[in-house]
Amino acid sequence: MSARTDRGRWRALAALAAVCLLAAPVRRGEAHFVPPEKLHPVAESYRRLAFLLDLNPVLWQEVERDARSIARGLAVVDALGAQRYRTAVAAVLEPLLTPLEEAAPPTPGARIGSARRLFELTTEAVARTLKLHLDAARAALGDYTAASRSLEEARQIWAAFEPAVRATDVEAFRRLGECWLELVGALGSPGILGLGTMEPDPEAFREDSQELIEYIELNFGDRFEAPKAGRISARPTRSPTFEPLAPVPYRLPPGSNINKQLPRPRQILNMTSRGVDEGETTLIALGDMAFDSPFIFGEPARSLALSCNSCHNKSITNPQLFIPGLSARPGGLDVSNSFFAPYANNGHFDPLDIPDLRGIRFTSPYGRNGRFASLREFIRNVIVNEFAGSEPGPTLLDGLVAYMLEFDFLVNPHLKPDGTLRETAPEAARRGEVLFHRPFPQMGGRSCASCHLPADHFLDRKRHDIGTVQGSEAGSRDRALDTPTLLSARFTAPYFHDGSQPTLKAVTEWFNERFGLGLSEAELGDLTAYVETVGDGTDPYEESVYTLEAEMEEFRFFLSTYEFLKRIGKPDLLDTTFRTIASEIQAHKWDVQDQRYLPILGRLAALMDEATEAIRAGDWATVDTRVAEYRRLYEDNLENLR
Repeated sequence: MSARTDRGRWRALAALAAVCLLAAPVRRGEAHFVPPEKLHPVAESYRRLAFLLDLNPVLWQEVERDARSIARGLAVVDALGAQRYRTAVAAVLEPLLTPLEEAAPPTPGARIGSARRLFELTTEAVARTLKLHLDAARAALGDYTAASRSLEEARQIWAAFEPAVRATDVEAFRRLGECWLELVGALGSPGILGLGTMEPDPEAFREDSQELIEYIELNFGDRFEAPKAGRISARPTRSPTFEPLAPVPYRLPPGSNINKQLPRPRQILNMTSRGVDEGETTLIALGDMAFDSPFIFGEPARSLALSCNSCHNKSITNPQLFIPGLSARPGGLDVSNSFFAPYANNGHFDPLDIPDLRGIRFTSPYGRNGRFASLREFIRNVIVNEFAGSEPGPTLLDGLVAYMLEFDFLVNPHLKPDGTLRETAPEAARRGEVLFHRPFPQMGGRSCASCHLPADHFLDRKRHDIGTVQGSEAGSRDRALDTPTLLSARFTAPYFHDGSQPTLKAVTEWFNERFGLGLSEAELGDLTAYVETVGDGTDPYEESVYTLEAEMEEFRFFLSTYEFLKRIGKPDLLDTTFRTIASEIQAHKWDVQDQRYLPILGRLAALMDEATEAIRAGDWATVDTRVAEYRRLYEDNLENLR
């Protein structure tokens, strides 16, 4: 029986495999975390390279690294072809990798042209790698181990093209998916202990592999052309079933991590610390919802489910956030990049360490260089100019400001109200406090406390050039940065505006070397102990990894804004609220400890989806009904949704 006539059998096996995957146990407390996608090195490098080439500026050194990885993958099956690819890539990259002091930066036209040429060369190299692995599998048919190894290599490399094909050529994607399944069956099977042996089917293998090869060569082979406009992607434009208007979904490149950290940092809201229920503070609850919502942003942040909380988890920093091409190191992001808000791109790579928002009402001005006098102005810039959101209305901004003004520092029992140390502080820290206040001639007679005033939350609200920023040119005055607070700093590594210092000890050593302070190792240890003590706090992290109960309570707060927003006529904010709750429930539902209650969570999310549809239709009676049902269902299951 040929693989073609046995297609139904393989479809059934695929369905069974999908069921088994869905039934696999989920690690409790971590299910809302997205694990990194496991890709073949060639597919991983190709997807990342495509992302990098779309940026302004392009980090050509990172592109070169991924191109080298792809060349290594091609060399396994075609050493001569790999060398040709390396030579062609080097010819394009050579002028782009020349240091700026030796050559002018590429013009926009040159940058875009070079990026598209590199993408064409790389697409052809990946397509050839895939094809040759399929050829090798066909040639090895009869040797199950060798043939299956080559087929698996080819199948994994196919993931390089899969997202664009799935989005823009649905018919071919379905057909080619069947080919991959049938190739597995056509390999035959050696069985187990001599039982269940199946002979390979060379005719079926040749037919299915040829269909794959023809599609790959037609669309991604030697005649491949990168899109003339828009995002770089491997769109199969020569396929007769290609859908030219179909968008390719946004994806972050391999190596990205936008998960929130565990254990979760403990957030302190001033009003809840005083015993206030957030459900009775409508404007604050609205801001809490908006802080968690990707829907206040534009594309692509919205599709990628990126929110304020992604970078500032529970108002704190997210030290593991990383996006290749936009981050220099974990915990930082270039917020003036061309991916999230192309129109607001500043054209150079300047990633910033994600700041801690604790105590933000005390730490004006805002922005690493202090360019925003008001918190409201700072928030509006994040929404519109960093993540391409629509102009926020005054009610939304009022909510976000009200919520963020409640962020408090960790309680530090070692500090007096005036910022000086109590007698309970470690002895080394008390010695370090003396050093912190010592005037240094090397710093113009100033001390550390001259900028980090203990009585004013360890800041002076001024900008200073300490030598960490490279100016636009010699003598330029664009190097000054806002003084950061030291409160709660023990938990916000890395440090400096660019995250270049991994520890507080590294910070003190940097100042000692930079300004020639002449501090001994013992003195550096004491100064570090002081800064760590000032930056300390009680209970910085939540004790439990089980987060669902707290999240569900937070969604109750979100929904507490319903009557207010309805009364003042804000259906757009209700739409955002309902969608945010639904998407957050879907993201957190696998955290439930007793999975018998998954259907309850599914119904709660569905109620919010139905409320969204009703509000768009202007059907307020249905909206009222769905909101009331959500509240009843939630209250009835409080003890179970943990």
